Parts: sequence; structure tokens; C-alpha cells
Amino acid sequence: MSSKSLRWIAFLILFAVVVLAVRLIGPAVPNEIHMLTGLEGTTFHDDGLRYQQILARHGVTVHLIPTSGSAENLSRLIEEEVPTAAFVAGLRDTTGRAIEIPQGVESLGTMYLQPLWVFASKGADVTNLPDLRGLRVEAGQPGSDSRLLAFFLLEEEGIGKEVDFGQNHPSTADQVRDAVEKDRFAALIAVGEPDSELIEILLRSTQLQAMSIRRAEAFALKHRFLKVVRFPEGGLDIRANIPDRDLQLLAARTQLLVSDLFPPALADLLLQAASEIHGAPSAFAERGEFPSSQTGPLPLNRAASIFYTEGPSKLHQFLPFRLAAWIDRFLAAGVAIASAAVTLFNIAPALISMPFKRRIKQEFAALQDLERSAAKGTDKETLLEELDKIDQATDSMKPPFRSTEPKWLELRQYIHDMRDRLQAL
Repeated sequence: MSSKSLRWIAFLILFAVVVLAVRLIGPAVPNEIHMLTGLEGTTFHDDGLRYQQILARHGVTVHLIPTSGSAENLSRLIEEEVPTAAFVAGLRDTTGRAIEIPQGVESLGTMYLQPLWVFASKGADVTNLPDLRGLRVEAGQPGSDSRLLAFFLLEEEGIGKEVDFGQNHPSTADQVRDAVEKDRFAALIAVGEPDSELIEILLRSTQLQAMSIRRAEAFALKHRFLKVVRFPEGGLDIRANIPDRDLQLLAARTQLLVSDLFPPALADLLLQAASEIHGAPSAFAERGEFPSSQTGPLPLNRAASIFYTEGPSKLHQFLPFRLAAWIDRFLAAGVAIASAAVTLFNIAPALISMPFKRRIKQEFAALQDLERSAAKGTDKETLLEELDKIDQATDSMKPPFRSTEPKWLELRQYIHDMRDRLQAL
């Protein structure tokens, strides 16, 4: 292959790398995303509203999609074809049973702990979960996180099919208060922060008693999406001493999930918002404890991994989000192109000079054959004719680079020296 052909090949390779790098930049960062939350009034939905407000400052519109909870969020996230984030607490289906790790789903980390509360009617003889066998238990709407976690715990206790979850479920705080006052159930299982409207109503109710979850450590040891948390006596109200005892609870690690095609710049922006929303101290977390890189069995998103190890994008701290994202994308492309160019500039000279070096080697071999022929007594005129052919052929050779010129000069000098030796015979 000629040097000219190799030069063209090197040029085409570099051009292909440039095109590929530009394509790898991908399309511009979208102006809007979807966020799968929960029903209005739930923690998921309230958090979604806060993300919506923060991302709006950076020109990104967040469309909130109310759902029944984690199970629906997970199934819909897999099907979404637009950039979508979803709150999920545990990999469970709508029946509360564990599912396999879904393909194409990544985690931005754990955002917070969602505590599970069990309240028993003071009129019912209930002190532990197994005592709920055969009783009416309220645990929210089918598919909700409280229902899934309740079903999960009761299944673990071996009484899941022996509990009556009923048909009509209060969906607002006022409806829950009315159901409590009319003593419509023996126990109620709910999720939420202690200062949320629903949980505060239940903790302050004179007709209910908050229960500690017996063997909570065993549950958390067996199921890593759970963590044991403690709510102290008087933690809600010191003067009224609510609750009137220390409570040992279980909390589900709530993660923010995205697809593996979620734009990295938006993932970084979501995590910055998460730090603002979830980084404050709470009943079950120290300041800065969340968001965290704990993801359980789910893979951590690459942008999230960089966020947790190096912090948010430095450009985002000084420039508007759109401009910073644009610069990030083109810097990434520039690095890819520069890396490819350096590699090509190292390889291309070797490729281009390869035919020249091979030709030099062949001519040196031909000269060595002449020397062996001379040693055997071959006619001098014949040897000189062969040498002239080599001389003419190598005289028109053009070294492709200055670095290859010494080899050509060495060959030419070898030819002249051999002519002198042959003529002296």
C-alpha cells in the first residue's frame, strides 16, 4: 500500500472519530422530564413538587405523574420513552413480592428513609404483628407503598392471607381521622415522616397506640432495603409525651431511579436538587446524610457516581445550567477528539513509513546478495549491472519523513561503497 493511500486512511479515521465524538455528545439536554411520584398528598408527590420548583429555576420543566406508589413507578419507568425519574422504595411488585433487578434501570442513590408505622386500636388486643391475624387492618390504597410494605411484613410473619384489608380506604387525612374516631379497623399501617399530617394525626390520636416492630433487626438483616430506626419517647411532643415510649421502627430506603439513557447533565441537576431537598437533618437522618450512594442491588448511575466522589459539576456552580451543560458536552467531545488525534499522530507516521522501510530492507538484502555473489567469484560486469539497477531504483525513492531520511542515505552510501569495492576487483 502506498504512502499516499495510508495518509488518506489516517485522515478518514480521524474524520470518523470526530463524527463519532460529535454523535456521542448526543442531542441537547432536554427542556423537560417526567417524574413518577405518588398520589397527591403523599411524600413522593410532595417531594416531586419541590423538585419541580428547583429545576424550574434552571429552565427545566418537570411533569409530575401521580401513581399508586413504588411498584407502579418501577413498571412505568421501564416503559417510558422520554427522560423520566421515579421514586421507588424497594424492588417489589403490586403484591409486595420481590422482583428481579430490571434491565436498563439505574439509581441516583438513596434520597431518604421512609419509616413504616403500625398503630393498633386501644380497644383491640394487639401488641405484635402476629396478633393481627383475622382482624381488619387499614394500609392504604392497593398498590400504595404503605399497602406493599404492610403486605410484605405480614407475609414475613406468615399471616398475609389471614388479614382483612377491607374494600373502602380513606384517602385523605380527614377521612383517616373519621375512620379512627369510628373505630373502623383494629390496626392501621402507614408510611411517612412523623411531622407529616397523617402520621401526626395518628400519633396524637387517643384511640390508637403506636407499636414497636418486634424483631426489626432481623427484618433489616434479611432485607437490605430496610433499616432499623428509633423514634424516641416524646419525639413528636415533649410536653404531651407523644409517643409515650421509645418506638423501634423499620424504614424503607427510598431511591430516585432513572433509565440508563437519562441525560448525565440532568442527573447531576437532580442530585443538586436532592441535596437541597433531602440534605437537611430529620427525625431519622443527620445533616448531609442524604442523598447517599447506597443503591442496594441496583447499579449506580455514572453521573451519580461522579457526583458522590467529586461533587456537582464545577461549571454548574458558576454558569447557568444550559451554558454549563453545553460546555460539558463539547469538552467531552474535545477530549475524545484530542485523544484520538494524539493516538493517530503516533500511529500514522509508523503506518505511512512502513512501505518505505520495507523497501529499504529489501534493497539492503539485495546488496547483501551481491556481496555473497562477489565472494563466490561472479563476473564483475554482471555484478556492476545489478548494482546499477539497485542504484537507479533507490535514487528515486523519497523518504516520507525526516526521521526516515538517515536510512535512505545509509543505503545510498552502501551502494557507492560497494561500487568502489567491485571496481577494485
